[in-house]
Amino acid sequence: MNETKDLERLISLGHYAQARKRAEELLTHTDSLRAKQLYAFSLSKSGQPEAARDFLERVAKDHPDDPETNGILGGIYKELFRNQQSTAFAVLARDTYDRNFAATRNYYTGINAATMSTLAGQSRRGKELAQEVLDVLKDPDQDFWEAVTRAEALLLLKERTKAEEAYQKARRLAGSDWGKINSVYNQLWLLKHYLPVPREALVAFSPPVVAAFVGHMIDHPERQVPRFPASIEGQIKQAITSALNTVNARIGYSSLASGGDILFAEAMEELGGEVNLFLPFSQSDFLAASVSFAGDHWTERFQRLVDKYPVTYLTEEPHAGHADLFGLQTSILFGLSHLRSLATHAEPYLITVMSERDQQRKVGGTRDTVGLWPNSQRHIAINPDMYVPIAAVPEPTAISAPVSQPNRTDRPVLYFVCLDLSSDDPTGEAVLAHLAEANLLAAVTWRKDNELVAGFKQLLGAIEFTNHALTSASTVHPASRITLHAGPYPLSRVSGMEWYPRMEEGGAEAPIAAIEQLMGIHHFTPIGSVYASGPLGALLALDTSRYKLSFVDTLREAEERPMRPVDVFSVSLLHLSKMKS
Repeated sequence: MNETKDLERLISLGHYAQARKRAEELLTHTDSLRAKQLYAFSLSKSGQPEAARDFLERVAKDHPDDPETNGILGGIYKELFRNQQSTAFAVLARDTYDRNFAATRNYYTGINAATMSTLAGQSRRGKELAQEVLDVLKDPDQDFWEAVTRAEALLLLKERTKAEEAYQKARRLAGSDWGKINSVYNQLWLLKHYLPVPREALVAFSPPVVAAFVGHMIDHPERQVPRFPASIEGQIKQAITSALNTVNARIGYSSLASGGDILFAEAMEELGGEVNLFLPFSQSDFLAASVSFAGDHWTERFQRLVDKYPVTYLTEEPHAGHADLFGLQTSILFGLSHLRSLATHAEPYLITVMSERDQQRKVGGTRDTVGLWPNSQRHIAINPDMYVPIAAVPEPTAISAPVSQPNRTDRPVLYFVCLDLSSDDPTGEAVLAHLAEANLLAAVTWRKDNELVAGFKQLLGAIEFTNHALTSASTVHPASRITLHAGPYPLSRVSGMEWYPRMEEGGAEAPIAAIEQLMGIHHFTPIGSVYASGPLGALLALDTSRYKLSFVDTLREAEERPMRPVDVFSVSLLHLSKMKS
């Protein structure tokens, strides 16, 4: 069936939200077992393992001997065990995998049955199953997954030396496939909480450290007292490379201004690392504001990097003098580096190139944004003053880049909440009035049918409104969903009581990108869930004590609402009541 092949393709690419939505539609006109399996799998990966469990348990009762159904169900139980550390889910996962292994002799369900038996406190049964798994392996010397299975089975059998050797062989087979490496590391990280795991195996599969970067640009030609002159470029590049090597950072997040940003990206590239680039607005305006003033050779280096590596734009709209876009971009860059580090179970580092002599603070500049980094203990500061002699004349007002327009406030960054409303309290008027009085609400809200969109001047306003929605039985009905997003919004488009962008007759008025993204994501947000776009999710990730995020998908289209690619995260707001489902 072509539909199920499309679902399998989406899942193989990690597009779980899109797969879930397609599967929901498919199940309205088919009773296919495969469609049900793929729906449950994508539902679990979309941040709803409990709902996936409830759905697939009913399916498994009708297909008790089907290996695929029970294999997926065992994986869902295992995911719930990881999330909640409940022995009950470990036992359910063990029993499901055990039954499947007995019926199929499949090494994948066999090793999972062995591991979950050990984690559930039945080490003897775990050893018995581990030995049986070793007996059914066919080519563990050449096949990566069989090699890893053999290593894990030997670990469960407490054959430490043999297990260590097997993990080293598997690591060589993995090469530079970070997906495989992360998968094994996560399993080892789980296992080490229950039985001794060789340190060498953990080190071998440890993913690289993530590093975020912010730093000064090369001095503008009009700067009278040097801060980052072109003459020290080589020394700064060497210092950045040394910092990356010191912490074994091979995954980098940065913007691409002349000076520190480009040097960081080039250093990461030369070390064979992964380069993730971010721009706060249109490329042409960014070149004019942050690159071209330093000379053609910096423009050429910028262009080579953006042609080679993917670039994430906060918005592709013009700069128009909105300095807050720089600050938001840095916050997002910091947050995404933390989210990426979740797979390594180790916090990321911040590397900066920042003068201690120059204490000027510019909105969106390095000194203004470095305080957003949440862990000062994991910050490597490179001070260019070490390479620049103290100037003989006092420093004038610094000019870091030509600015075509003064800073403006008619297109601020807003923090959006979209939610489904109940008929009892269709607007949440009381809390909206409170937030407006506190000067947090940026514009009149817009609603259509049972959907409400509100824009807030600060993240606090959006979170307070979300808190109200999650804890007020009258505002959110049981079939509700909430979507969060952040992006620039032109307040000049507000007209009376209607501020949601509308296409005028003849298409004279273009849609607003931030709203289009918000509504596009809301289309994929499942009932009973909170989804956040990459930008908003990154901001929440900077406070891990209050929010738990898991990656769901990279949306590239939203059916009737075309949108540029945007990452989507499932959000558990740890300090709020969970939504009823």
